[in-house]
Amino acid sequence: MRSLLTPAQMYALEKEHFANGMPTLVAMENAASAFVDELIHFCGSITGKRIYVACGSGNNGGDGYAIARLAYEKGASVVLIPMTPADQLRGDALINAKRAIGGLSLPCINSNSLNDIQQPDVWVDALFGIGLNRPMPGSHRTLVDAMNKHRSNGSLVASVDVPSGLNAESGKIEGFSVQADLTVTFQYAKTGHFLLDGLDCTGKLVVRDIGLNRFSPGHSCYFIEPLDPACSAVTNHPFPLRRHNGHKGTYGHLLVVAGSFGMTGAAMYAAHAALRSGAGLVTIACPRSIVPVLQSLLPAAMCISLPEQDGTISEEAIPALTDALPSKSAVVIGPGLSTKASPRIIETILTSNLPAVIDADALNLIAHNPELISLLRPQHVLTPHPGEARRLCPDCTGQPLHDAELLSALNAVILLKGAASVIRGRKTYISASGSPGMATGGSGDVLSGIIGALLAMGFDPECAAWAGSEIHGRCGELAEQSMNPVSMLAADLIAHLPAAISELY
Repeated sequence: MRSLLTPAQMYALEKEHFANGMPTLVAMENAASAFVDELIHFCGSITGKRIYVACGSGNNGGDGYAIARLAYEKGASVVLIPMTPADQLRGDALINAKRAIGGLSLPCINSNSLNDIQQPDVWVDALFGIGLNRPMPGSHRTLVDAMNKHRSNGSLVASVDVPSGLNAESGKIEGFSVQADLTVTFQYAKTGHFLLDGLDCTGKLVVRDIGLNRFSPGHSCYFIEPLDPACSAVTNHPFPLRRHNGHKGTYGHLLVVAGSFGMTGAAMYAAHAALRSGAGLVTIACPRSIVPVLQSLLPAAMCISLPEQDGTISEEAIPALTDALPSKSAVVIGPGLSTKASPRIIETILTSNLPAVIDADALNLIAHNPELISLLRPQHVLTPHPGEARRLCPDCTGQPLHDAELLSALNAVILLKGAASVIRGRKTYISASGSPGMATGGSGDVLSGIIGALLAMGFDPECAAWAGSEIHGRCGELAEQSMNPVSMLAADLIAHLPAAISELY
């Protein structure tokens, strides 16, 4: 795992470092040199290439002027496009503008005169850095449109620190943004690179050390890397190898409380994913009317036939459910459950002291019956998507880090699903593996089954949440290798679970 910083944390790191004696101009030069090195590596060579450098008025623009000078010295044909006249700049940005414009006489183009310019080989986006937390000014629209248009026609777009227009904390684009092929950021990646729109507009992300202090985080955010789920140093529970002298009971017995008339598939996907993820035994507790369907679809799972009303599990099912719990290792509740199910079903699971994944309609039932919130405990993993998150906590804004922090007040482990998922327990994690093809019905049920299996095998709930999310995303990536994302189904994720898990051994 590696630490990610928010803009506020990065600014605090810089302030601490500069207070200890490193000149800010040296850090800017280091950043510019690192950027040009990565640009050369990405392009192969920049000698003779036409490079336009778009410079803002702050330190990101100062980086841009330094990049322009260094690229020129490497043989590039450089043109500056300043958004602010040089005599209105301050500090390090002014010094580097004078070096580029006054010292080297690099040509400048007014940002309002872009209609007839020749398309460059490379655009360098040094307009706004990590501090932008509002929509980009409309005065920049023509310039950004030119960058993105030229990119679609073959130009490379490389951004300094973060694509301009992207919120470096939330990953959200307000209004419009540069679409980068390459982003070079410094010292630490930022949370916004991996959240929401950041996954689409950042392009290839490269992190370069520029000589700042290491960050000493409080409540850090960690980026999960592909093999982390297998590493005992990270999880405190390595992915369990099968012993010759083991049996089905050795690897846990998961109870899946799920399904209703018309939503049988959700229960099937969750149970199937749990079996493929290593749970020794899986039992589905569901309305009696769908038992024959589930037994036919998934004969490896057992079923408990529960009383029902209107196609959903009724309150009369509680005695049978209570009798089933003592022999189980963990529970998944919610996939396809229906909000018509009795809230007392949720209460029974929450008071069982078993680790549990709370998903889908179980979350909606908790939102509709807020007295259940007091029953949530740290052994419970809640897996809301943004809509379910807002039902649980109306103050959620759609910004993943902010919303996960709000939801953590529910006293459970939170896995807030999205393009990248944010997991919040004792620490905060971002799991960015996955494929756009996972935006299909049933994907969330598969995730619940994976996490449920890990809980049943003895994983700590926080580890089960982030490791399960990463395994789930890897299944999507493997599926995308063999088919167009448009065609992917939840069943394809389960089909690739064996390969994803094999990577962890």
